[in-house]
Amino acid sequence: MRYLKKTCAITMSAAMVLGLAATAGNVSYAATNVEKEETVYVNQDATGSVEEVTVSNWLKNVTGTGDVEDVSNLKDIKNVKGEETFKQGSEGKLTWKADNEDIYYQGTTDEKPPVGVKISYQLDGKDVTAEDLAGKSGELTMTIQYENNSTFEDTVDGKKVEMNTPFLMASAVILPVDTFSEVTVSQGKLVSEGSNQILVAYGMPGLADSLNLSDDMKEEMNEKLGDTVTIKATVKDFEMGSIYTVASSSEFSDIDLDDDSDMNDLEDAVNDLADATDELISGSSDLSDGLTTLKDNFKTYANGVNTVSKGASDLSDGAGKLSQGVTQYTNGVTTLTNGTSQYVTGTNQLTAGVNQYVAGEQKIDEGVTTLYNGAKDFPTQYDTFHNNLSTYVSTVNALPSQLGTMMKGEISQQVGQIIDTYNNQMAVDRTDTVIQQAQNNSDVAKMISDTATALGLNEQQAAGFAKAMYQAIGAGAKIQSGVDQEVAKQTGAGVADKVSNTTIDLSSNEDFAKLIAGGNALVSASSDQIKPALTSVTGGIKSIYDGVKQLSNANQTLLDGASTLSKSGISLTEGIKSLTSNSKTLSSSAKELSKGATKLSKGASKLNGATKEVKTGVNKLQDGSVTLLDGMNQFKDEGTGKLQSEYNSKIKTVMDRFKAITKDADEYNTFSGISDDMNGSVKFIFQTEEIKNK
Repeated sequence: MRYLKKTCAITMSAAMVLGLAATAGNVSYAATNVEKEETVYVNQDATGSVEEVTVSNWLKNVTGTGDVEDVSNLKDIKNVKGEETFKQGSEGKLTWKADNEDIYYQGTTDEKPPVGVKISYQLDGKDVTAEDLAGKSGELTMTIQYENNSTFEDTVDGKKVEMNTPFLMASAVILPVDTFSEVTVSQGKLVSEGSNQILVAYGMPGLADSLNLSDDMKEEMNEKLGDTVTIKATVKDFEMGSIYTVASSSEFSDIDLDDDSDMNDLEDAVNDLADATDELISGSSDLSDGLTTLKDNFKTYANGVNTVSKGASDLSDGAGKLSQGVTQYTNGVTTLTNGTSQYVTGTNQLTAGVNQYVAGEQKIDEGVTTLYNGAKDFPTQYDTFHNNLSTYVSTVNALPSQLGTMMKGEISQQVGQIIDTYNNQMAVDRTDTVIQQAQNNSDVAKMISDTATALGLNEQQAAGFAKAMYQAIGAGAKIQSGVDQEVAKQTGAGVADKVSNTTIDLSSNEDFAKLIAGGNALVSASSDQIKPALTSVTGGIKSIYDGVKQLSNANQTLLDGASTLSKSGISLTEGIKSLTSNSKTLSSSAKELSKGATKLSKGASKLNGATKEVKTGVNKLQDGSVTLLDGMNQFKDEGTGKLQSEYNSKIKTVMDRFKAITKDADEYNTFSGISDDMNGSVKFIFQTEEIKNK
């Protein structure tokens, strides 16, 4: 097992780093019987892979007790300073016979530390292993990667969040100046000591993510306290001693933010400033709205004053004209008096005419009512007629088909008779010239002609019918001469059956076609023309009937109006007399009105001029209030609002998370185990294997 070399130098270097990275005091505990300090030594190869983990524990017997109880999951436990023994119980319980002394013991474990260190190398820009790097020269880039796998869960802003236990990790290594020159480190310090350089690097892995910093703050923290350290140097015949790394969370456990009244005061001040800004914006908005209302209302007022001024001027002009008009009015009253007499006479004549009109309208009402009662059932009656007409036409249209069926039976019978007659004549001598003989037989020809005439066939149809009959006769003539009379009859019956199965359609007959077309046209005209026209006529009669009824309903109103007009003539005559008596008073008052209107016009003109000046001032005041409101909103957006948003999203959230982190740092006090009633602390010391130039 390899232990630490140069313990004093490394301890001083780590202390220097911790002092640079964070402000932390000495670890202190509350008064308990026993306190535990734990140091975990991790031996690694040159790349940081763990080879061995050894844990040293110091049990401080503060009050001096005989037995000290502890909990540990270590193996191969032994007392490294003293002769005290222990007894091991279940679940890792240890009972030391301390006899009032402190206990120093150590052991090993296979547990993986919660933090770690990984190291990689590049020479002249290319990856290289530690073994291959030994003895080489060139531009070296060494990357130290700190790892933090210890997490805890806490509630921040009402949400469950997972964060890393805070660890400050510091690494130190001695770099001889003969081998290393032009050394730089991204996070750390380089201290010269004669022919050697002590390089100290540090980082706080997982802290930026745990604090949930904004991108710019996270980038800045990672540049100073991130989890990656880059060391560059020019090397010659490369070899390097062990790199020692100290990791501890106790530096955070002493930071107490719960009583930080300055931060609380800052938060209160930010919130008060934001509230005050909102009140100013609200007040500015109310002021702007009020001035806008004033502006709009004053505009209405100014327009009213202008209208009044103009109206006063018009009143003055009108009053003068009124005075002149009153004189004309007085003269007109006399004329009106004369006209009133004529009006009364006219109303009497109107009343007489209305009485005559009502009497005539009543006679029209009686006639239209009779017409309406007779015509209102026309559509229903015509529907019955139309249905009967359709039935009749359908019956007529079916006649050609029915007649064809009747004629087919008659033709079949006539064909049978023709064939029987011929068979009787030609029963003995049946030769190939039978058809010619039949054509020359006047009786056969007459029978075929009579049949065609009875069927109503035209000349062309009759010729075709005759040809078919002669062919049928020829077919019968082919019967051998030995066939008896009965066979001949059967042959004739077969031909007749063929005729009876032949369809005869007379609808193509010109007369029948005309008859069918005429019937269809009659039904169509009845449906499409006569019936709609009849409905329209009936509707028109109904409209006339309704209109006459409305006239009848107005008769009494008309009579009452005529009576009222007649009576009003008398009242009008009496009113004209009163009007004539007041004409003098009206003329005198009109002159006084004209004088007052002139004075009013002059005053309104002055008021209108002053109102325009006030309107200009109100407009400027309203424009200023809008500018004030815009400025207050801008002040909130770019000032107090942004300040509060930045504080809440960046500072307050970070502080809340930092409080949770420091609390967990205080609770993280052991790696291998500790009793519930015991205070403790733990730190990790990593030592990498040195690289030798062979």
